[in-house]
Amino acid sequence: MRPSVSYAILCDGDFPGKAEVRDCLLSCDVVVCCDGAAASFMRFRRPEFVVGDMDSLPEDVRNELSDQLFHIGEQESNDLSKAFRCVCALLRTGTGRHIPEFSITVFGATGKREDHTLGNISLLADFAQYLSACGTPGRLSMMTDYGLFVPVLDSCAFSLPAGQPVSIFAFDQNLRIDSSGLEYPTGDVRFDMWWKATLNRASGGRVELRLSHPAKALMYLPGWHGRRLETETLL
Repeated sequence: MRPSVSYAILCDGDFPGKAEVRDCLLSCDVVVCCDGAAASFMRFRRPEFVVGDMDSLPEDVRNELSDQLFHIGEQESNDLSKAFRCVCALLRTGTGRHIPEFSITVFGATGKREDHTLGNISLLADFAQYLSACGTPGRLSMMTDYGLFVPVLDSCAFSLPAGQPVSIFAFDQNLRIDSSGLEYPTGDVRFDMWWKATLNRASGGRVELRLSHPAKALMYLPGWHGRRLETETLL
């Protein structure tokens, strides 16, 4: 069995301030920095790759990392999307038809500018849908100093301790999510506004989310740092 490979994408938002979040970032096998984020990351070590149009990367860092730079000048997508495409290219390189198990964790995607924050969070659902369409065995998440975002594309189950805050966001007004293991049932929620299924809590143990159809949704777990969320697909 091929070993699992961990990839990190570091955006140029707020650099991880909590030690456990920084440790997760630094422990990743491959770190891909979005443009100017490389300057912050260089305080710890050299990134494997830097992706973007390089408009916010200081010249001295650009010169030092000249062998790691992948300049992409197009403006139709942001640097996070470019970095994600870079990781997908790395996954395909040298693997033939067999892509090894992997994880992709996005860091530094929030803070500084709220428009970038909202855009980056919503992109997580797009990335998850792309990986699913490719049939890849990857795990995708976004970690901040305050919690963890996890994409949900279909019915799933997972374990959470009692009292763990949970918020669910979806981008499909026709979607219905029947839940168990949460204090406030979500079956009657119409996802026409982002706040509709936020500020919930786990009642402890197994949580199940049963989607009426495959769709793009996100779950946010405040305070969930340094831990993976193991999910089980429900048929």
